Amino acid sequence: MRSIFKVKQQEAVVRLLFQNEHKKVKKRQCPEKKVTTKRDCLTISKEAMKIQKTAQVYGQSENIKFDQTVDIASYFEAAREANQKTLENAGDEVTRSGRKCPYMSSGEVCYQILTDKYSKLVEEAKLHDDPELYIERKYYDPICPWFTSDLTREERSIGYRNEISMLKRGKVAGANMLDSVFRVNNLTLNYDEINASQISYYRQLCDVQLKNVFKKNEIEVGETSQYIFRVDPYSYYVSVDCEDTVIKGKMESVLNQGENGKHLWQQIKWFSEQDGAHGTQISNKLSYHKALAYREAYRYTGWRLSELKEADGTYYTEDGTDIKKLIREGVWKDSIFPYEAKEDYANAVCSWIQEVAERGWENVPDMVMSIGYSFAGLHDLEQDISFDYGSEWYKQYLDDYQYSVLSTY
Repeated sequence: MRSIFKVKQQEAVVRLLFQNEHKKVKKRQCPEKKVTTKRDCLTISKEAMKIQKTAQVYGQSENIKFDQTVDIASYFEAAREANQKTLENAGDEVTRSGRKCPYMSSGEVCYQILTDKYSKLVEEAKLHDDPELYIERKYYDPICPWFTSDLTREERSIGYRNEISMLKRGKVAGANMLDSVFRVNNLTLNYDEINASQISYYRQLCDVQLKNVFKKNEIEVGETSQYIFRVDPYSYYVSVDCEDTVIKGKMESVLNQGENGKHLWQQIKWFSEQDGAHGTQISNKLSYHKALAYREAYRYTGWRLSELKEADGTYYTEDGTDIKKLIREGVWKDSIFPYEAKEDYANAVCSWIQEVAERGWENVPDMVMSIGYSFAGLHDLEQDISFDYGSEWYKQYLDDYQYSVLSTY
């Protein structure tokens, strides 16, 4: 015959699984029930104080034991060193290729912390006959001896998903910042800081690459001189505005080597698109569609739209072939798109072409991208924010960053 104590324990489990509200019951003066009440309160509580009190009954979980040993600062220091190394080896061409210039972000740092944590926890789980059952009971069975009583309900849910994922797939489910390891170590990251860190890194990267380009070609950038780089959206030709015609010629010569112009255009556009920048250079969507139409038409057909006959909302080659037909054929042969996406992309390119053709090529402004440059580096134009190092934007988001992955080159 089951004891009253056992029945009450099972009731606690049912309430945990189905998230029922506690019902007021008349308590008997029984020492066993006093312990059960403590456990039951814990399973539905989100308050750290209650967690700590109940942990005295169950003891400290393996999760919290690991959390307390983590040296958060060392993970971020490793990321800073990796980013510093990338900047030091940025090369002498403008690019932000992830392969050539990888960026170690705060999110990746947190993912690594969780990977290390759950790898260790899974090692413990594998010592048991049924690791999956061991993990399930650890997070959801309040009467099992190894129940994670010192975690909140949300932390248990996150922990269960990550540990099961590590057991079955060898990786955590994601870098959820509500994991107990971040609470225990008082680590808080917000979107603005993470985003600002990434923007600042790519600004430094572009500055370093331009500096290396000019240094390699023995071009001296005057400490008080000001320059403006303007990049054509079709040929990606970079023209330089400055007072010194000799320097202008030298800069244009080196900036138009390889794919410097293409990548510089893409970089300027990316900075203009960031939250709060409100860049007027990208505000005209029709101009952007014109640039896209030109690029994709050339990529799939080898024809330049500006050189074709414009009529009936499209462009025709010398032999009278509709460029849209050639683009559709090219997209369908392109292995980069899955089968179900080919038609949609072909339609998108054709719609950009039609937008421009109906208005006339010369009547749609070109999306020329411009950016300032000086001895200190790049300086954004025609937008509300300049992402320079030491700017007001930088001070607002990065000066008091709790843990930074940035190094200053």
